[in-house]
Amino acid sequence: MVLCAGVLAIAACEKDGGLSSKTSGALRKDEKTLLAHLPSGNVGLFGGNYLRIQDWLQSSAFSRVMGDLDKMSPGMKTWTSCFVDGARGVEMLGAVAYTGDELMMRFVMTGFGVDDVKACAQKAGYPVEVDPDGKFVAIGMATAMGPIRTGYLVLPDGALLTRTAMPMSSPGMVAVATTRAELEADAAAAAQGSAAEDTALVAELARIDRDRAMWFVGDASSTPVGDKVGVLRGWVDIDKGIAFDVSVQVRDRGMADEIARGIPEMKKQADMLGKDVGAVIRSIKFDRSGDRLRFALKITDPQLDRLMDQMAPFMGAGLGGGGGLGGF
Repeated sequence: MVLCAGVLAIAACEKDGGLSSKTSGALRKDEKTLLAHLPSGNVGLFGGNYLRIQDWLQSSAFSRVMGDLDKMSPGMKTWTSCFVDGARGVEMLGAVAYTGDELMMRFVMTGFGVDDVKACAQKAGYPVEVDPDGKFVAIGMATAMGPIRTGYLVLPDGALLTRTAMPMSSPGMVAVATTRAELEADAAAAAQGSAAEDTALVAELARIDRDRAMWFVGDASSTPVGDKVGVLRGWVDIDKGIAFDVSVQVRDRGMADEIARGIPEMKKQADMLGKDVGAVIRSIKFDRSGDRLRFALKITDPQLDRLMDQMAPFMGAGLGGGGGLGGF
């Protein structure tokens, strides 16, 4: 998941002929229910079929990276596999908030309960504690940045709520512990004003295809880069490779012009990075409409295999393991 987030700058699906026009329209009932569990005031929302991404990570060329992560974060591969094998009906929606020095990610999911979390934690060798009332479970995860304590709160309808807070000024952006009191406060805040009231984000949701493996929307207006970047939306999909489709509002016209000029030039110079990397770069689809820039890309499984072969010498040194998305 973390690696996927790092490549969300370019996107698409070849079976759609490049830039897809399909959208999902208004929110569905289950999506509205999940949004209602998350507090308002977010800069981003994301969701989709989490398990499709995880299945692909385990079976594709990226499985080499998963192995490296497990060396730095013992138990992470087992923890992930447990979710893949035991939670086929899981639905997840996440929200990202930015306040002051802190980046806050909250997640709500259905189809997975306290007993499931406990069982997966025990398989991975993580310490786990369940409160006497069975409404809260906490696990300890070993990561390359140190131990992380993650908690899950059971909501009245049975959904699980968790969060990951990362102070931006801390070295390595280490996640801080999640407590029951914090999650109960989040649930109370959502009852007063939920993510469904983040109108700019909800409007973007209607403009993307939410049937992809993972989708995301964002609004950077209230962040330090808000003068340059506005709303964005996109998706990630898995189909004989990995595909992306991303649209970004670039408010800085000079920056937008520079990007628009740079894409064709980058394609011309692509072969300087090697045959395989060059082929991928040349396949990028690009479109501009006013201040909206859109990128599309499909990397096939054979291409990814060759790219990972080229990257193999660098993996041991550069790919540290975090705690994933709130322990998901």
